[in-house]
Amino acid sequence: MDTHVQDITDFVETRNLSDVTLVAHSYAAAPVSGAAGRLGRRLRRLVYVDSAPFGEGMSMLGLMPPERVARIRRQVAEDGDGWRLPLPPFEELGSERTLDGLGATQRRLLRAQGAPQPFRTFEQPLTSAVTPGPEVDRVVVACHDFTAMLDAGEPLLASLNMSPWRRFDLATGHWPMLSAPVELAANLHEATRERTD
Repeated sequence: MDTHVQDITDFVETRNLSDVTLVAHSYAAAPVSGAAGRLGRRLRRLVYVDSAPFGEGMSMLGLMPPERVARIRRQVAEDGDGWRLPLPPFEELGSERTLDGLGATQRRLLRAQGAPQPFRTFEQPLTSAVTPGPEVDRVVVACHDFTAMLDAGEPLLASLNMSPWRRFDLATGHWPMLSAPVELAANLHEATRERTD
């Protein structure tokens, strides 16, 4: 995870970018949260797509129930040479609501382009996370399962329902870039428009 945080930071800094919007989906929430604290005044906006900011000390495995962690570790050992996490079978990726909108074509595309993830990124806790200043715009785009957690008042996510956060809901599963690309693009366009309020 440290490598991914540094990759994002280096990309922005070596190009001397400013007014940057970082968009994170799923696992990317962790390294984007780490990079956000390093970018200072370069950062304009954070957008979390079906994900949420990570705090210092949080890890992907730490968010999962023990039986799922055991299943993932077994898959890494058996199918990932002990260090890679291959894309799991669809029946292990979640409920039908999680997979909503993924027809046969989208599933083939996800399977063809889904690259194995270095497993250490799931194990390593985020080593540094600094909350960006009040000038940074914050947006969450929530899909089915995440919308349900936000609406249920999940304590770890409660702040995402309050200012300065802006929320957009998408009626689709966890991969909106495949299941609802037009709607996701519209949400991102709206989220990144300059606000006048």
